[in-house]
Amino acid sequence: MIQETLARAPSRRLSGTLATNMSLTALLALAGSRRLEVADLQARMKLTAEGCEELLSWLQREYLVDVVSSLQGKAVSETIQLTDKGERVLIGLLEQTCELPELR
Repeated sequence: MIQETLARAPSRRLSGTLATNMSLTALLALAGSRRLEVADLQARMKLTAEGCEELLSWLQREYLVDVVSSLQGKAVSETIQLTDKGERVLIGLLEQTCELPELR
């Protein structure tokens, strides 16, 4: 399921390994706090606004993240939240990449 989820390309511009690497990077960025401002993710990943929007759209379609909009005064703030499925996919990818210790 994990490989299947990340093997599908977000679009013609993001395909194959690039999509997997970008998805993994985005999920890792969210792993610590489970919540991040869209602008912060874009800056951390050094993406254009269009590239960030495309990546987030794909991650949302796969139910790996939720984008939550809130009104702060007159400005709209968008926050990305890691879903439970996103956390499971991230853990699965990390387990495939390296041997993780079992926590008891």
